[in-house]
Amino acid sequence: MTRASAPCTISGMIDTLVFRLKFRQLLLLRQISREPALNRAARSLNLSQPTASKLLQDMETDLEAQLFERHAHGLTPTRSGLVAIRHAEQILADLGRLRHDLQAVGRGLSGTVTIGTIGAPLHEIITPVLVSLAETEPELCVTLHVGTSDDLMNMLHAGRIDLAIGRAIEGIGSDLLLVEELASEQLLIVAGAQNPINERIPKTLHDLRDARWIIHTRPSPMRQAIETAFTLARLPLPSFPIELSSVTATIDLLSQSDMLAVVPRSIYKLFARSGILRELPVSLPDIMGSYSLIRLRNRTVTPEMDYLAGEIRGRAIGLSDNAIK
Repeated sequence: MTRASAPCTISGMIDTLVFRLKFRQLLLLRQISREPALNRAARSLNLSQPTASKLLQDMETDLEAQLFERHAHGLTPTRSGLVAIRHAEQILADLGRLRHDLQAVGRGLSGTVTIGTIGAPLHEIITPVLVSLAETEPELCVTLHVGTSDDLMNMLHAGRIDLAIGRAIEGIGSDLLLVEELASEQLLIVAGAQNPINERIPKTLHDLRDARWIIHTRPSPMRQAIETAFTLARLPLPSFPIELSSVTATIDLLSQSDMLAVVPRSIYKLFARSGILRELPVSLPDIMGSYSLIRLRNRTVTPEMDYLAGEIRGRAIGLSDNAIK
C-alpha cells in the first residue's frame, strides 16, 4: 500500500509547487544569481526590498530548503540554492522559447532550435548544415551561439541552448548529459603572415620557448591541450600570455603582432586562403580527442531538434568518410 501511494504523493507535491511558485520568484532567483545583493536584485525587477525578501522566504518555505546564506555583503547560494537557480533558469528559458515559437507559428514557421558550437566544427559542419536548412527547411528557425566548451555547457544546463557541439567539461553536470562523438580536432601552431618567425622555420616547441603566445581562457579543453603539450615537452608554460576565448580576436591579434597561437585545422584552413595565417611545422601531440553532439538527458527532444541533430551527425559522418578516402 505504501509503495502504491508514493507516486500520488510525489505528484501531489509537484502540483502544490506548480500552484504556489510564482513567476516573480523565478525571476528573483535568476537575478540574485547575477546580482548577489537582495536590494540590487529587487531594484532590477522593480520590486521593493521587503517584497523581494518575502518572495524569497515564501519560496524557501514552499521548497523546504534554505536557498541562500545571508551575510553583510549579500547572499551566497547554498547547494540547494544552486539547484533551484539552475531549474529557474531552465524554466524561464523554456517560457522564452514558448513565446518565440508562438511568434514563429504566427509568421508561418514550424519551430525553433537553439544550438551552441565551439569554433572547430563551425566551417566544415555547422555552416554547411545551416546553408542547406535555409534552402530545404525554410520554416525551421535556428539560433546559433559560438563559444568555448565550458560556456556552452553552462548554457546547456541553464536551458539557453537545446544542443551543444563541443566537449563535456569535467564537473559541469556531465552525469546529466547525453554525449555522442562527432569528429576529431587536429591542432596547429600558427603565426600571422608577417611574423618574422616564418623565416626561421622552427621545428619543435623548444624553438618557440621565447615566443609570446595567445591562449584560450581556463577551463577550456583547448587551454588544457596547450598546457599538456608544453608539459610533455618539459617546457615552462608560455610567459605572460594573452588569454582569449574569441577566434576572431585571436586571428586579428595574430595578424597585427609577432605572437603565436594554437587553432584547430578547420579554422586555419578558413583564414589561410586569404593569406592572413601561416602554419608552423611544429607538431603537437594528439591530446584533444573528439568533440561531440551534446544534449541534456531530461530534456524533451522536439522533432526540430531531432532533425537538426541528424543533419549535423550526417555532415560529420561525411567528413570522416572523406578523410578515409
